[in-house]
Amino acid sequence: MIIQDTELFRPRPISNGVNTFDLQIQSIASDGVHTPTEIVQMARDAGVLTIALTDHDTVAGVVEALEAGRAAGVRVIPGIEMSVEEHDIHILGFGIDPANAELLGALERFCADRVEGAKKIVENLKANEGFAIEWEDVLREAANSSTIARPHIVSAVMKRPENKEKLARDAVKEKRDFFDRYLSNEGRNFVKRAHVSASTGIGLIHSAGGMAVWSHPVIPDFKNGEYDELEKFLQELIAWGLDGLEVWSASHREDDVEFLYAVGE
Repeated sequence: MIIQDTELFRPRPISNGVNTFDLQIQSIASDGVHTPTEIVQMARDAGVLTIALTDHDTVAGVVEALEAGRAAGVRVIPGIEMSVEEHDIHILGFGIDPANAELLGALERFCADRVEGAKKIVENLKANEGFAIEWEDVLREAANSSTIARPHIVSAVMKRPENKEKLARDAVKEKRDFFDRYLSNEGRNFVKRAHVSASTGIGLIHSAGGMAVWSHPVIPDFKNGEYDELEKFLQELIAWGLDGLEVWSASHREDDVEFLYAVGE
């Protein structure tokens, strides 16, 4: 289950004590803040030799990243991070063909679902919280992205001067504060999007020639060391063709890493 010894993930030497790879990066094609070209340049300047561009539910930035990587001498793995139904988990796809027709067709449907969900969230924030926000505000925030995501909505709300007093009163200073107070998955403003099943997502990644990896497995549904349930679900994913799981993540505690490494072995 730990896939670092495959050809796709062949480890590179450590340079100056710094990891020379980063396999989960989002660009402005989804909810990142840099273009694929900028990301490649930043990787080169930091001594990172291999990156994977894994935008959420889109491959719109992959071709640009591949071209920039060739020019800069940075190895770029074409990837994606897919949202799936079960437990709202994310499945990373590495080494995919960004022109695969089956994958592109599914992503087009995902994009339409994202738009409808985002519109409902905007209406909820207006009706439930009294925020000044219009759909056009969100479109401006997402002008350079191929998908519309919740961070675009948050930026749109926080940039409207009419909302500053309410945000200050509610002690919302950063985007993370906004998510916690107004857009938690359990809150009244959240809108659950329709996702593909995990088995379908894994199948789409495989059909595009990629490897499917469970991203940051220790999610709220499996918190506080409830590893039995996590491992049970992992076995389901394996049966559906999962190729690996992410062990080291900023969201994982030391105990989480030890458990995931052991189960991955």
